[in-house]
Amino acid sequence: MKRRALMVLAAITTAAATAALPANAWTGATRARMIRDALKVTPPSLNAILDHYREDLDRGMEVPSSHESEEVHYQMADGSDGLAAAAVAQKKEEAQALLAGKHGLRKFAFEMGTLAHLTADVSFPLNASDADPREPLYREAYRAYIERALDRVPFVLDPAAATGDDDMSVDARMMESARRTARNYDQIGAAFKDDGTPRTPQSLDERSVPFAVASLAYSQAVNDIVRIWCRLWRASGGDMTGGRTSSPDAASPPVPAGRNQ
Repeated sequence: MKRRALMVLAAITTAAATAALPANAWTGATRARMIRDALKVTPPSLNAILDHYREDLDRGMEVPSSHESEEVHYQMADGSDGLAAAAVAQKKEEAQALLAGKHGLRKFAFEMGTLAHLTADVSFPLNASDADPREPLYREAYRAYIERALDRVPFVLDPAAATGDDDMSVDARMMESARRTARNYDQIGAAFKDDGTPRTPQSLDERSVPFAVASLAYSQAVNDIVRIWCRLWRASGGDMTGGRTSSPDAASPPVPAGRNQ
């Protein structure tokens, strides 16, 4: 399993006992902001559906957090372990099938939230490698640090993400994201002591490498969510026109032609 380092550390340090907990990635607050940012740049027609069923969308993003030690929640950049890339591809097909069938938009929104969760997992900075045996000692501290830094972490949109047009397969796109995530993996641990506290006051400030890595990973995760959502919407015949939109109040959100609620 991805977290084989847990067994090693449990034998050599008391602090590692906390690592027996599920190896979670982004915190709930971070994921909630990802949903907000992703909705800002999705096509208005898709935004209308997902915002109308926002509670279901948010639940879909939250519920999988209780199972994050499973292989569908991480992806080794070298392909040696993890099933997240394949899981994202499969969940995208499942959500698209719901939209094409007669299963209701509420369930569709929930599955879109789950799709967002799995997609974001690929870009969590500690999810693409397990080369550092100290990782379980600072993983929780780093995910909490990212949440605390959210007000200073910008979302930078990749305009291509919102087009729904991609010449790569979904699993290949996710593997590319895993490889990008892994590039900075070994630059995070050095900022933390074994108790999860920063080595120096400057170790985690806005000029630090861990902050820069968190910022890049956050934007990558949200862009990937937007990319997969829009790809699904476009393939389903959804309207791709329009720019950024505020949350609509439509009582009956628009759906692709021929789609029954």
